[in-house]
Amino acid sequence: MSWPTDIALGVRLAVGGGRTVRSSLLRLSLTTIGIGLATAMLLLLATAATALSHQAARDAARKPQYSTAATAPLYENEQTSVYGGELVQVDYLEPVAPDAPVPPGVQAIPASGAMVVSPAFAARLAADPGLRARFDQRVVGTIAPEGLTGPDELWAYAGTTGLRNSHSGTGVTRFGTPMSVDQLPGMVVFLGVLAVLVLLVPLLVFVASASRIAGAERERRLSALRLAGASARQVRRIGAAESLVGAVTGGLLGLVAFLVIRPFAAGVDLAGITVFPGDFVPAWQLVVAVFVLLPLLTVGSAWLGMRRLVVEPLGVVRVAKTARRRGWWRLLIVLLGVVLLLPDKAFGVEGNAGAKLPFLLCGGGLLLIGVPTLMPWLTEVAVSRLRGGSPAWQLAIRRLQLDSGTPSRVVAGITVALAGVIALQTSIASVQADAAKATQQDYSSTASVYLDDTNGADALARVRAQPGIESAYLEYRGLLRNNAGQTYSVLIAPCELFEQSYQLSGCTDGDTFLVGEARPGETFSLTRAYESQPGTTQFTVPATARNATSAGRHSDDVLVTLGAAGNIDLSALSAMVDVHLEPNNPAAAQGLYVAMAPLQWRASVRAQEIAGENPTSAFVNLLSGGAVLTMSLAGVSLLVMTVGQLAERRRPLAALSAGGVSRRVLGRSLLWQNAVPMLIGVLAAVAGGLGIGALITRLTGYSSSFQVNGSFVAVIAGVALALVLVLTAAALPVLKSVTRLEALRAE
Repeated sequence: MSWPTDIALGVRLAVGGGRTVRSSLLRLSLTTIGIGLATAMLLLLATAATALSHQAARDAARKPQYSTAATAPLYENEQTSVYGGELVQVDYLEPVAPDAPVPPGVQAIPASGAMVVSPAFAARLAADPGLRARFDQRVVGTIAPEGLTGPDELWAYAGTTGLRNSHSGTGVTRFGTPMSVDQLPGMVVFLGVLAVLVLLVPLLVFVASASRIAGAERERRLSALRLAGASARQVRRIGAAESLVGAVTGGLLGLVAFLVIRPFAAGVDLAGITVFPGDFVPAWQLVVAVFVLLPLLTVGSAWLGMRRLVVEPLGVVRVAKTARRRGWWRLLIVLLGVVLLLPDKAFGVEGNAGAKLPFLLCGGGLLLIGVPTLMPWLTEVAVSRLRGGSPAWQLAIRRLQLDSGTPSRVVAGITVALAGVIALQTSIASVQADAAKATQQDYSSTASVYLDDTNGADALARVRAQPGIESAYLEYRGLLRNNAGQTYSVLIAPCELFEQSYQLSGCTDGDTFLVGEARPGETFSLTRAYESQPGTTQFTVPATARNATSAGRHSDDVLVTLGAAGNIDLSALSAMVDVHLEPNNPAAAQGLYVAMAPLQWRASVRAQEIAGENPTSAFVNLLSGGAVLTMSLAGVSLLVMTVGQLAERRRPLAALSAGGVSRRVLGRSLLWQNAVPMLIGVLAAVAGGLGIGALITRLTGYSSSFQVNGSFVAVIAGVALALVLVLTAAALPVLKSVTRLEALRAE
């Protein structure tokens, strides 16, 4: 036969002919549904990736390019706060030259006392008096979409004066910086890549499994052609054409489903991330990649299933027991994944996240793929020596002993999704645990007001006048540097602050305390905190300075009371108001922001709502949604695969029913048949997920804080097991139709 004839025969077998039309169309429908769901999800992922890339491009386009030159045309100061759980950012701008750069989305830099805001910010200011009280500037315009990352972003540019001659103003030469992975925190990059793998790999496993629906029946049909004289190449071409039909129909169904879902998905607020509708269009390159990948994966999976029928067609037709599976190449996939996630040990790769990213992608992907790859072999080994039991148990175990591949494929999607979710949760928990070690104290009722170019006494009076303030103290911070290059932080403040925040007793005005390694009598140059150059002011540690042990939340080396500051020019140091708020009084923090509003950039408030923000918080919010989405998709795949399995086994099931085996026994055997591989898969997924999490945590540098949330692992594993039982039970009504006497008829 020629190529066109082989392809035509494969297509005819896919859609059926004569008496096979009904069963063939059922197989094709199940394959179409399975691949269609995966296609729709892949297109949504591609669209989300495109939308996020547009967001990142606009965010990079508005980032200032800073300069230390005295001739900078623009000076900028960025202020960030949180209101009602939402991030609010205001950039104060002072142009000092006619050619001062203008941020994207803004026609001109607003004058002093005015600001341009995002549309969402404008709506919130108009509707919320509490938020409006924080900003006394008049709104003169809105920022266009090209200057925003999303429609719900609360962003503003405010005109001001005085930045040029202050310590808080930074020179800007232009807006726009190149996008680079290295600019992001390594932990954020690694967790983001892992999240993509957790969503992507189960989809690919789902496609591969869906393409093998009724695989045993297809193998017997192709083996008959092989015995009838078809060559190995002809059989492969016929099988590829048959599987390609399901890929094409599934791709078309997925495209239609995507076009229906896309308008609704574009407006979804996912963990605070929103996109403009115009961004929610997939890049054509990604669309092409999806529609090229799906047929390749489908045909490749089908070809892998033809190995036995090409070599041993008679055994396939007689439904003989398959040869014992080899485990070495499956273990090799896992081992290769482990090696790739040890790039520093195996390849000597050190440095930033960008250098390690390819190893994370490949290694994490191989380990996730390794879980469903190992399952048929592990299931075969586990059930090979099982004997006895109830009739339902014996039917299930015997089925698994004859063919562990099909039942393992049924639950493969759930196991790989489970492994990915556990790996992601473990990595996030480890990063959060490491961050928690740095802040053991309770900051829930504290706030700080950083001052610049303003009267400290005036700011202190404004703070103390607000209700809900338990205490407020003005303090000054600086940096001590000696000739040996040693640096120590110094804090100048009243005794009340030292007693409250450092838990020091017996403090009187004029005392000096040494918490670090500085010694009495040493002379240092004194500068503002965070300045790199030595200062001209000299400070000598008093001979009466006492050593002290701080039990408080600060980590300064030298504590100086106001009476011991001598002739130090406090205005040359970094000033801050240390505030203690009434516990459980959110209005106190709001009042603090309102009190500082007239000072604009000269007073920057940092309350617990900002201090508590963590780069992993978005991943924590996404974890729950991602787990539900992934497990739901895996559950749908399980239902489709179970129905396909029943359709494939309709003749032996009908024979058992005709021989007197009740449907109740057959139903229980089907439950056991899926539950046993799922139990093995859960154990493999938990081990794999924890292993991936440990390796990635090590890769991010947080290995000392590796955390396992046993409750989460137990719950998600229990949900996976329950999902298998529930969805298998949901497919049992199909058992009635496949056990009719008509199903005994051969094709």
